[in-house]
Amino acid sequence: MKKGFLCLGIAGWMMSGIVSADDHTSDLYVGAGYGVIPGVEPEQEDYIELSDANNGFIQLGYKISENFSIEGQYSKSTKEASENVFFGDMRVNRISWDEIIQMNPAWNAAMAQSAYPYAFMDLALTFDVNVETTAIYGVYRSSGDLFFKVKAGYLREKSTLKIKPKSFDLYAYDERHNKIAMASVAKGEKYFDAFAGRMDQKFSESESAFSAGLGAGYQFTARLFSELEYTMLNDDLNFYSLSINYSF
Repeated sequence: MKKGFLCLGIAGWMMSGIVSADDHTSDLYVGAGYGVIPGVEPEQEDYIELSDANNGFIQLGYKISENFSIEGQYSKSTKEASENVFFGDMRVNRISWDEIIQMNPAWNAAMAQSAYPYAFMDLALTFDVNVETTAIYGVYRSSGDLFFKVKAGYLREKSTLKIKPKSFDLYAYDERHNKIAMASVAKGEKYFDAFAGRMDQKFSESESAFSAGLGAGYQFTARLFSELEYTMLNDDLNFYSLSINYSF
């Protein structure tokens, strides 16, 4: 996130020198920015503590008057909220005997089921959440080079949760209750796709609601300005961002 803010700051400084000679502007402006969405929590797995998502965004605005504007914004995660999770001693009630036979070519299905009536798994999963937003706001900016900003409007937020297996240990107990290791596999190794590939899951949920924010900005030239903002995306998510904007 710090690298994203630094790049925006450098871009703003360079552009301020380029456009300072021309102060004539129109009412249309565009911007790009970067920020962080902390506390992302998938509804399906509310016990998972994910890292913060980093979102890049673009916006287009039109000045109705000196202080009032209409502004549209689209953002998407450039760095997903993520977490690695381990589940131990999971009972596999209906294991695919075909895959056991792959590791023991001399066996048939009956032999596999007889040898391994119960199977268990230690499983490492990766949880990733991508946050995508589309919004339209009514915006008020105070006058002056250093100004404050207030906005309110309507936002649609879509969160996509992806669950992917990372590694697993598959084992079973024989009739004497001896633990027998069957496979210990990491992603990319033999048998991984056969067992863990089917565990890939993807869930998406969308929410449309009122959204509002406030911030502060600085007008470098008549064309170029930068803004630091806090935005309430919905009841659960907030967005802290920095943007560089250019008026035509």
